[in-house]
Parts: sequence; structure tokens; C-alpha cells
Amino acid sequence: MTSSSPSPVHTIEDYSPCLWVTPKVHLRFELDPHLTVVRAEYEVSFLGDTLSPLFLNGENLEFLSLRLNGTVVDPSEFEITPSGITIFNPPSREFQLTIENRICPSENTSLEGLYQSGSMLCTQNEPEGFRKIVYSIDRPDNMMRFFVTLAGDPKYFPVMLSNGNLIKEFGLSDGKKEVIWEDPFPKPTYLFALVAGDLVETNDHFTTKSGRRVELKIFVEKGNEEKVSFAFDSLKKAMKWDEDTFGLEYDLDLFMIVAVEDFNMGAMENKGLNLFNAKLVLADKKSATDETFESILAVIGHEYFHNWTGNRVTLRNWFNLTLKEGLTVFRDQWFTEDMTDPSVKRIKDILFLKEHQFPEDQGPMAHPIVPKSYTEMNNFYTVTVYEKGAEVIRLVSEILGRETFKKGLELYLNHYDGMGVTFEEFVSSMEEAYGKPILYLRNWYHRSGTPMIDIKKHFDPKEKEWVFTIQDTKPDPYPLIFVNSYAAFDAKGNLIAEGKRIQEGAVDEIRLKTKDGNLSEPIVSFFRGLSSPVLFDAPMTKEEMRILAEQEPDGVSRFFSFQNLIFLWINESIRKGTSSDTLSDILETLRFSFQKNWDKTYFSFYLLFPSLTQISEHLQFYDFPKLETLRKFAITEISKTFTKEFQILYEENRKTIPVQTKEEIGKRRLKNAALYYLLYDPSRNFERLAVTQQREAKHMSEEIAPLRYLIELDSKEKDSAVTHFYDRWKEDSLVLDVWFAAQVATGRNRANDVITLEQHKKFNKKNPNKVRSLYFSFARNPLSFHDVTGSGYKLIADRIKELNGLNPQIAAGLTKLFSSASKQEGELPKIAKRELEEIQNLPNLSKDLGEVVEKIIKSL
Repeated sequence: MTSSSPSPVHTIEDYSPCLWVTPKVHLRFELDPHLTVVRAEYEVSFLGDTLSPLFLNGENLEFLSLRLNGTVVDPSEFEITPSGITIFNPPSREFQLTIENRICPSENTSLEGLYQSGSMLCTQNEPEGFRKIVYSIDRPDNMMRFFVTLAGDPKYFPVMLSNGNLIKEFGLSDGKKEVIWEDPFPKPTYLFALVAGDLVETNDHFTTKSGRRVELKIFVEKGNEEKVSFAFDSLKKAMKWDEDTFGLEYDLDLFMIVAVEDFNMGAMENKGLNLFNAKLVLADKKSATDETFESILAVIGHEYFHNWTGNRVTLRNWFNLTLKEGLTVFRDQWFTEDMTDPSVKRIKDILFLKEHQFPEDQGPMAHPIVPKSYTEMNNFYTVTVYEKGAEVIRLVSEILGRETFKKGLELYLNHYDGMGVTFEEFVSSMEEAYGKPILYLRNWYHRSGTPMIDIKKHFDPKEKEWVFTIQDTKPDPYPLIFVNSYAAFDAKGNLIAEGKRIQEGAVDEIRLKTKDGNLSEPIVSFFRGLSSPVLFDAPMTKEEMRILAEQEPDGVSRFFSFQNLIFLWINESIRKGTSSDTLSDILETLRFSFQKNWDKTYFSFYLLFPSLTQISEHLQFYDFPKLETLRKFAITEISKTFTKEFQILYEENRKTIPVQTKEEIGKRRLKNAALYYLLYDPSRNFERLAVTQQREAKHMSEEIAPLRYLIELDSKEKDSAVTHFYDRWKEDSLVLDVWFAAQVATGRNRANDVITLEQHKKFNKKNPNKVRSLYFSFARNPLSFHDVTGSGYKLIADRIKELNGLNPQIAAGLTKLFSSASKQEGELPKIAKRELEEIQNLPNLSKDLGEVVEKIIKSL
């Protein structure tokens, strides 16, 4: 829905429970891409004291008829507005309401409600898409039993799906087919799903711990049926893991997934009928990278885990979105750690947090995990709600311990099964399992921003102790609880102490006794594994960083200690105005790492040089050309120093088998890491090696990496590599998303590349995956997006204006990437403000986009 008038602001204080509810609904769909008729028969109940008017949400619907207890209602008894329908005088506390309307799925480019994707019709109803299908009480605390009848031409809709169990399927006298579905579990409207189209059904099954057979089905477009085996394996692993870890068994006899090409989100956990962005279902070794395979594992796990944490126990209102999402992200992280490598998975999650969530906390889109208000709920599907929310759940598990956490989750699910609740019910369940209150935990849900922890040290001669004071720099008005896992080492890197402190409030102390009167200062690794989602400033010399980067037994903290050593060198180089000679410490640490027998995947991450975004956010310094010069200088020095070692590393891992085992994934990653550094050798002798790897690759991870590297280097081999990749994959839409992204994600002056590529016959501005691959990738390339001329800002602003009328949700997401404009120097903030003000003045500005633009403009 678009509107030029001010949109209402929803505040958490305004929330009140439903007075009118619809505990049961019969839905009937006469399916047609151009004109679908929807009829809803509701059982309506009033829960208040005195009868009040009944309001049903409805947007972009063509009203047809309204009946109360079977009687047509006079038009004077109700009012239709752009936001819904109001019935002035409901007949009683309980009655039947029948309402009909028409919609046009083929013209629904917003991809919310019922829309057309390729040959199929499908739905996306979270958070408020159901009101774009039929008039309804469209809020999460209105739980309904759904009975759904789908009728359509079997020539176009041989497959017709909805939630729950298939009850009946039969032909009608007019040649149409009718299918009836029933979901035995009450659910809110956002979990309703419908899919109809010419799809291929693939099958598997899972036997639960109680011996029930669950049929598993994945539906895909024709030609993709060979790409579902990994998705099936991931689903069965998730089902078994949830049984083994939490004792949670699947509750239906059928679990379905549909791969959708046009999808705004990653996936959707509709009860028994999950809809997935096709890129997170379809994969084989030729067309998917190792990162894609892991994403599929995690997201399929995530959506399946929602069956309990989100579906069986859902949320009372949208302010508590993190109740289901933060909790379920933590569950999928735990699952993926168990299925892969815990240290590497944790490193990935922390890097994502530092690169995306911490900046959001510091920018114009900052908000508490439980937001206080919103204009458009779509804008709060954020990394704060998801990833920071997950970090707070992780914090709870650190406080309680994993076993007690499991008991807390069991209490939570048992107490509130079939209900819509808030984060308070979750916290109370954890406290019940813990046996006492968890002081200040609730404040994590209300405090905006990343906590900044200051660490100071002094020696207590009387006690012969080193005292480290850990202080939250801004505890008011919401003091917090922290978990600080720490370890102390001597000057040779020997472990001398380790522990875990639970800090309640602003200040805590760690006291470390000296041995035999030895006054030497210990080297302390704080917040190991990022045991609390904080930024902390600990006094540490370059030598101490190097010791931790080499000797810390915790792989996560060892990795970030090495990253800190790199950040220190860059910071010193900026301060001195030249490439500092302290690069020797980085080289010495790398020399040490080559001698260790670390896990291959872990070592490949350790070798990664931080990205421009990671560097700029850590240092809070945004001169990207200067940072890129320093970054390339360091990578070149590493390449020159260790050419022989990288050649050996490459050859040792050159021969790989295209399977998804830990060993082969590690070999591919190490080979690619070595190739990256070899390509920075000043001789440029290794560019043909990259070309050969691309041409001979048997796995996408080995094929796409050299293409990205050659583009980043602006190699003379770049153009032929780009052409070769396209010629091979031009018929695979998902792989072409990677191809589009690779050409604009790194380097300067990529605006012209964007303009050229968006004219490509394979680019489709209506497809969210294509938009993300081109426009989002460009806007995340700091060298090009933040070009001093402002050309990057203008390019993206112009595309946002077009997307506003096509897909407001995607337009708003792209606009959020302007959040970093306020940190830039020179004229860039002014240019960004001017471009955003033009967007703000659009006559048909959507409320999705309007809310985001307004917040960012205020920061400029």
C-alpha cells in the first residue's frame, strides 16, 4: 500500500489484547493469476465486557460481499477504508461472519500477500501480508484453526498446497480441481501459507524418536529436482538434532518446503509448509559454494526449529519479534556449530555482528531489541532483532549453562504451548530453571546501542595481585548483566589462570595473584568467544597481542587477537602517515601460524585479511582510499614474504573431491586463501593459475573464488574470466546472482558496471535476488558507493525511487545502506541528504521507505 499522507506510528504502550477474535476460519480460494476470489467464513467471539465495533484489516482488496449469520449486511452498517472494514453493530458476542473479495496476484510486485512467482502462486504473510489476501483480524495474538479449500484449473495448478494435513482432493464438474487442507494447530494469520502451480514433488521421510513416520516433500520448478538432496539431508539432521538436544519432536505427519524464485526474505516458517528463497534450498557441488551449503543447513534448521519456537509458542505482538527470531537464530547457530566446527562458526557469527549489527547500533537505524515503536513492521526485521537478540539468548545460556538452559526452554514451551507471549515469559521460564532472578537481564531488551566496556589495571602490592577493573561506560538508565570468560597468560604464553565472571551492573573486578612474589604483569584475554555482545577496550601492547594471536588456546579469541594486531598496524600507519614498519609483528605471527597443525578451515580464516568494512568500523575511520592503499600494501608484503609457503599450501590442497566433508571444505578454503595471496605477488606470475583453477573447477567454491580475485585485482585476465563464467552458467539464475555481485562488490568506479549490468537480459529488477546481487552488492562496496563525487549515492538513490513503486520492502532495505553516510567526510553527508530528500518528496512514497528515509536524514 502506498500513501502520501502520514502513516500511523504504533507504540508498545498502545498495545492491548484482542477483544474480538476469530478462533476458526474456513477459507476458499478460486485461484487465478489475474483474478482470485477469496471467501472467508469466520467464527467470531467477543472477549470484552461491552460490545464494540468490529474492525477487520484489509489492504488493496476489491470488496464483494459481507454476511453476518448468513444474512447480507446493509452497506449502511459497515464502512470500508483503505486500511480495512468496520462493522458498526455486531449482532452478538458470538456469530458467523462471511466476507468475499477479489485480488490480482499477477500485479502484486510487492511480494506480500498472494502473488505470482514464475508459474506458481504463493504467499508471504509475515508480518502483515494476510490483510492483502482477505479481510481479517490480522495480528499475531489472534490464533485460528484454519480449514482451507483451494480450487483451480489443474492445467495451471496441478499442485495446490496449504498448511497442515491434506484432507481431500477431487475434480469438479467444470474441470477444475479442489483440494482441502486442515491444520489441527491454531496459528496466527502470519503463519498461513498457500502455494499453487506446476511444480515437481520430491520425497523423503523421517522417523521420529517415538517411531512416527513423517513424510518430507520439497516442491521445485521443473529442472531443479536434482538439487534438493542436501536440503533433505539438512532437514533430517535438524529434526534429529532438535530431538536429541531439546527433546522436541515434530508434531505433524507431513513437512513441506517450496522453493520460490521471487522472495523478499530468506525463508518463512509457515506451519508445515515452509516457503524458501530458492537460493537457500537448491544446491549441488557444481553450482553452490561451501558457504551456500552451510547457509542452507543453517536456514533449513532455523525454519524447522521455528515449529516450536515461533509456531507452537508464538509472539503476542510484533514488538516482541526477537522472542521467536533471536531465540531461533541462537538455536540454528548451536545446531550449525554441532554440524560443522564450533570455533569457525563462532568466528563467522562474530564477524557478521561486528560488520553489520554493531554499525546498526551506532547509526540512525539503532533501536532496542524490543523496539518501542514502528511505522512499518517490515523495517524491524533487522540484525539487531535477529543477531543481537541471539547474542542475548547466548548470554542467558552462558549464565545458566547449556543443560539448565535446556530445562528453561522445556518449561517455556510447556507453559505457553499454543499461546502468544512476550520476552518476559521466556525470561521468567529461564529464571525458574535457574532457581533465582537474573538481575538486569531484561534491560538488554530495552537498551539501544552496543555496550562499551573500559578495562583498567593496577597492581595491589598489599595483596600481591593484579587488579583488572571492568566497567560499563554508560550503564544508565539500563544497567546490564555480562558474562566475561577470561584467561591469563605469562610473558611466554603459558596459561596461568582462567575463569568466568558474571558481572551484574556497571563495575566488576578480576583479581589475579602473582606466583612466588613475581610482579610480572599477566596477559589477559577478556570476553573470550565474545561471551557478551560488547565492544571493549583493554590495555594491551603489540607484543601482548602477538602472544595471544599465537598462544591463546581458544581459537576464536586467538583469531581476533591476530585481527587486532592488524588493526593496530593500520592505525599506527594512519597516525604516522606512512606504512608503519610494525608489519614485522604481523609477518612473525603468520610465520608462526604456518608451523602449526591447525584445522584447515580454521587456518583459512586465520589467514583472511580484514575487509575494508571491518577495518573502518573497528577504527571508526572512513577514508576508504587510504585504507585500501594500506590494506593492499600489507597483503602484498605478506605475499612477497611467504610466496613459497603459499605455493606449498596451494599444492598440498590442490587436489580436492567435490563433496561436503569437513576435510574437503577445509582444503578448498585453504587453496583459495593461498591463491588470493599469490595473486598479490608483484610479479603477477600466478594469474594464469587462477584462470586454470576456474576452468578446471569441479566445485563452485573453486570456480567463483578466482573470478572474484581477478576482478578485485583488475587483472588482465578479468574480462575473459567474466565471459567464461557467464557462458557456462547463463541458464542458471541463482549462479548468475553470484556473477552479477562479483563484478561490483570490490574496487573503485563500479557505478558504470552497475549501469551496464542492469541492462543485461538476465537482470530483472522485479526479482529481489537480482536486486540484492547488483544494487546491494554495489552499495556494500565502500570504495564505489562512498565515492567522493557522490556518484554512488545518486545511482542507488535513483534505483530506490524505481523500487519504491515495485517492491517497497526491498527499497527500504537498500536505503538502510545510506546509514553510514553520516560517518563520511567532506561533502558526502550533504550529497546523501540531498538524494534522500528527493526520495522523501516522492508523491507515492511507501510507508516502508518513508520511515527509513526520515530516520537517516535526521542523522545527516
